[in-house]
Amino acid sequence: MMKIPVNLALRELRHDWQSALCFVAALAGVLGPLLIILALKNGVIGTMVGRLIDDPSNREILAIGAGQHDAAFFAGLNARQDVGFVVPATRSINTSANAVRHEAQRKLERAVPLIPSAAGDPLVEGEAVMPGRIWISDALAQDLSAGAGDTVDMIIGREVDGQRENARRDLHVIGVLPPEIWPRPAIFLSVPDLLAAERFRDDLSATPANWTDPVAEPDSYASFRLYARSLDDIGVLSSHLTELRLQSRPRAENAALLLSFRRNLNILFTAIAALAMFGFWAAMSANLRGMVERQRVTFSLFSMLTMPDRQRCIIPVAQSLALVLSGVVATLIIILPLLLAINAAFETAPGESVARLYPGDIMATMALGALTAVTAAVWAVIAVRNVEPQEVLTHA
Repeated sequence: MMKIPVNLALRELRHDWQSALCFVAALAGVLGPLLIILALKNGVIGTMVGRLIDDPSNREILAIGAGQHDAAFFAGLNARQDVGFVVPATRSINTSANAVRHEAQRKLERAVPLIPSAAGDPLVEGEAVMPGRIWISDALAQDLSAGAGDTVDMIIGREVDGQRENARRDLHVIGVLPPEIWPRPAIFLSVPDLLAAERFRDDLSATPANWTDPVAEPDSYASFRLYARSLDDIGVLSSHLTELRLQSRPRAENAALLLSFRRNLNILFTAIAALAMFGFWAAMSANLRGMVERQRVTFSLFSMLTMPDRQRCIIPVAQSLALVLSGVVATLIIILPLLLAINAAFETAPGESVARLYPGDIMATMALGALTAVTAAVWAVIAVRNVEPQEVLTHA
């Protein structure tokens, strides 16, 4: 039953192909620039935000100054949904080993920062640190010619009554952090190992023989390493620290600005697209309504020939769908090669695109086009239903 009105609608478009082609071109003129802007928004902004998201360092919130953070403080942070990782630190600035030596290669590096780590550390993708087992940065690995599976010697020094004392400990390297994660020489080690180094420096009862023996945790820590679960959580988590009267700042201070810019850009694009599509919808609606007026005698004849109203109403809807979907397809045929050319001309890095159109964007465009076509045909459908059978006799 639907085949007859659909065939009639398509034959009418083929007969008046010049008007149909103009309407398809008009839709391509409206939709093409919108899709190019969307692709650029996805590519440029998406790449910038993607880089922020891919680098876990950008989710770090840095503590400013020293404090007294007890077990309840860390338990409270661990209980929050917006906290991705937290570990105590003994100082507000990094503790350093006096030297780290790789005996097998006869390499030595002085003043190496010691970074506290634990299971779940977002910078460490692999086995977690444990007492005696560490991760090292790529820069330190290069300086020491060391890698995963090697053993390095950590040296902690102090002065007692004018005499220099050194404590040593063999540490097993279980992994190397890539330079994009941590570009400087550093050792990521467990909190017990960090506490042992601080104890040897500050407590004369700790000797080179017993300095690594387990001891009770301190009542409080001076600082911490803290990472938000996502970029969007940085602002809320920073506000929480402020409420606790703790000074802090995000490592990626432009993250919040970029995320806000992305949200505002989405709103702006949606508003522009809505205005453009409303204008096209109004034009489409008026055009279909005019088509019904031009074909009133034909629709009256269909009614006299006992064609049901439902079938007659399908004709403008089918024409609207055919015109809009043809316009969407024509637009995609034009702009997809153009986007490939833009990406080839402005490629910033391998695998990154300046302009990017996702399959979901294309499907949404098709769905929005179909919705526009159906709703734009409503006025025409009402006009068709008002055409009386006797009008063909009057006009004849």
